Amino acid sequence: MNEKINNKGKRYLLILSCSKRKKQISKAPALELYDGPFYRVLRKNMSSNIDVVILSARYGLIDSNKVISYYDQRMTTERAKELSKHVEVKLKEKIKNMEYKNIFVNLGKTYMIAFKNNEKLLKKYNVIYASGPIGKRLHQLKKWLVKIDKKWVDYDSLG
Repeated sequence: MNEKINNKGKRYLLILSCSKRKKQISKAPALELYDGPFYRVLRKNMSSNIDVVILSARYGLIDSNKVISYYDQRMTTERAKELSKHVEVKLKEKIKNMEYKNIFVNLGKTYMIAFKNNEKLLKKYNVIYASGPIGKRLHQLKKWLVKIDKKWVDYDSLG
């Protein structure tokens, strides 16, 4: 599904952790199955020029349109370490032929363990890391989504 984009800076990438809260359906695209606050904000403010990948405790790094089954698995430090190499390979695949204007990473502390080896891989991109407690990260995500929809991002105001 990775298509080369000729006009640099037209696409954005969001990297988001899965959520404990899920809709009680057996199978659905990941973006629809997860139902935590980040996903509710994302679905309300989604723009067509945003690619979303999800770091799932069960499935690893997946595209948001991947159909998955309902599950109940928590991300632990051990699981995050197990997924680390998988995340690196999948992210490399995802960005291989893409020119993202910027990448927004919204992962909790434990999820970041699985993601930490990707800083070198992403060095050519403008990467924004959400930080702070969930409420603050939720605000940063919404602000980023709204500003992309308005076709500009003021990086200094995302904090």
